[in-house]
Amino acid sequence: MSDVLREFVEVNVPKAGLAAWGAQLADHTFTSRCYNNWFTTTQVEQTVKRLAIAAQNLAQHQIVPSRLCWTFEHARVLLALRDDGQCLALFVENRPGLAQDALEHALDQFLAQMK
Repeated sequence: MSDVLREFVEVNVPKAGLAAWGAQLADHTFTSRCYNNWFTTTQVEQTVKRLAIAAQNLAQHQIVPSRLCWTFEHARVLLALRDDGQCLALFVENRPGLAQDALEHALDQFLAQMK
């Protein structure tokens, strides 16, 4: 599954502004890739793990998110959560003109097609 997800990201996620991506698979293993030195693989995987836990905590309160976004001074983290436990996080630059629609479309495809 890791190879399928890597291929999905390589084909569907725009690279302009993408600093890194990370995913938790259905078996709770992680895969990721960093494109610059903003994040290390360990940081990305730890962040994805904690974000997945945060989403699970929301679900315990009848708030069931499928998409979440955190905005920081220089970066944004876009997270898509699937019912099967998989999640994909995109770590992108926080700058005007970034292809937000293309990123959103890629996350929508992840939610719909990566089953």
